[in-house]
Formats: sequence, structure tokens, C-alpha cells
Amino acid sequence: MKIKHVLVLQAALGVALLTGCGMINEEEEKTQIIRVAFNQPETHAEYIALADFGEKFEEATDGRYEVQIYPNAVLGDQGPVTEMIRTGALQLAVVPVSVPESYNEDFAIIAAPYLYDDLEQMETAAREGVFDSLFTTTDKFNFEIVSLYTSGARHIYTDKPVVTPEDLKGYKIRVQDSEVYIQMMNMMGGVGIPMAQSEVYAAVQQHVIEGGENSEVVYDNFKHYEVSPYFSYTNHLVMTDVVIANKDFLDKMDPETRRIFDELIKESMEVEFAAWDVNIEQAKSTLEKQGVTFVESDAEAFRDRCAPLLESIAGRSDMTREVYDRIMEIKAREENGE
Repeated sequence: MKIKHVLVLQAALGVALLTGCGMINEEEEKTQIIRVAFNQPETHAEYIALADFGEKFEEATDGRYEVQIYPNAVLGDQGPVTEMIRTGALQLAVVPVSVPESYNEDFAIIAAPYLYDDLEQMETAAREGVFDSLFTTTDKFNFEIVSLYTSGARHIYTDKPVVTPEDLKGYKIRVQDSEVYIQMMNMMGGVGIPMAQSEVYAAVQQHVIEGGENSEVVYDNFKHYEVSPYFSYTNHLVMTDVVIANKDFLDKMDPETRRIFDELIKESMEVEFAAWDVNIEQAKSTLEKQGVTFVESDAEAFRDRCAPLLESIAGRSDMTREVYDRIMEIKAREENGE
């Protein structure tokens, strides 16, 4: 099976069909098409995982389903894409966890500042179903969260080493447009400035900000190392994306097809985790060749600064407290060598 790599022109036509003419009548199609919206390139770990899922699902259903992935955000930003999922114009999409957070603020706990010591703890939590009960809360909005992917641990990059909170004093650092992340950066010693990722390079050049924060992959892809050559491992966030699906689409599956779908889409999480590790190593190799200076920060000092913020998020509800407590149990097991 060959996943269809949909070009921009094709995607534009797809948008016209989806938004201008309503949903394509899939009953007229010999094979039911699963359209997936995705805002990253084909080389990204999440694309690799989606393509792998698509190939396996088509084979397991004897060609009754075919996955078409629309990469590079050609179907629009994640907010509008989510609405297309809810109405059934699309079947699947990958979005940041901040998207379901706009429907239920409890989702903030999944990517709370300094909740995890490292990426592996988040992966363990996902494998053990720590977030499963929270995921079911979106059903009433006509979409389901069917899998979780990682977009990596985030660190600070700027024009000097950042080892302690004092090193960030007065430094304006780009963050996502989130009050939590603005507070986080302020607590870390800097000044959080919300800004689109695409604007960071020019903003650093023009001294509007002094740097950004993200994974090695994004730092490399956007060539931010050209203006911010020091990459400091503050490890302040482990970010997650989620795969969302139209609930009506899922409910129409017969029980055996749904079982296969659930099994394979969850397996795709493992494929994505492994592919992300490869992406990180490739990015690091490139960055080393570009002369980037990697800095080991005093992560505990930053963690202590952000502890009140983490506690406030954990205390929002019984659900957030349960997630927090279970992740603390994972940490305790690791410390005990279990």
C-alpha cells in the first residue's frame, strides 16, 4: 500500500471540496478514505508513524480503508482543523495537547512545566495509560483522542550559556501563546514573549527577543542556531501531541474494525517515539557541525522556581491530581531502580 503524498495543489482542491461543498460522500467510494491533517513535513517522526499506521490498517482491513496524509499544514492551522474533525469533514488530525485543553483545562497537566524529569517518563506514563481517563472527556465534543505522540523535551537557546535562573535575567524568550508558559518563563528568570515560531529568527536578529525554547529538531529545522548559537538543557517542558478522530467516523466502524483501528493507532505511538529518537540524533549531528555550543544547565534550580506553578496545575481538579500522583509514582519507581 502506498500512502498518498498530497501536494499543495491537491490539498487546496481538497479544502475546496471539504469546506465549500461539504463532506465527500464516502459511500460512493470503493475504499473509505481516512483524511489526516498534519502540520509538519514528511520527514517528521509523527508523519512516519501515521504512514506506518495507514499501511498496516489498509492491509488489516483488506483495502477497505486508505489513509491520505495532508502534511505541512496545507489544510489549515490546528484550530480550524479541529473543527473539521468535529464536523466530520476530516477523520484524523495531529494537534498539540493545547487544543483539547481549550475544551477542558485539565489537559494542561499533560505538558505542565517540570512535571517530568525527562522524555522517557512521559513515554512511560503514556504506555501505562495514565492519561486514558482524561482522554475520554472530549467525547462530548464529537472527537476522541486515540493516541499520543511526543514532540520532545524543550530547552532554551540564546546568545550565551544559560546555566542558572540568574543567567536569564532581562532576557526575552519566545514561548507559545499560553499564560502558563509565559508564567513559566518569568519564574525561570526571563521574560516570556508569546510569538509565532515563524517569527523567532527575525525577532532575534532585530533584538526584539533574545532567544527561544524548543527541541533540537525545531531549533535545527528553523536554523535558529544561526542567531542563537548556545543551546542550554533546561529541560523545562516535555511536549505532547495527540491524534484526534471524529467520533461519528469511529462509531460507524464494526466492532472488529474498531478493535484493529485502536490496536494499530496505539502501536503507532511506539513507532513515533522511536522515530523521534532518530530525529533528535540527526538534529544533534547537524547542530554539532554548525558549531552549536551545548550547555548543561542547573535544571533543579529552574525546577524549584517553577514548583508553585506545577502545583497549581496539579491542584485544578481530581483528574489533574490523579495524573500528577501517578507520574510521581513512576518517578519513585525509577529512583528505587524498579
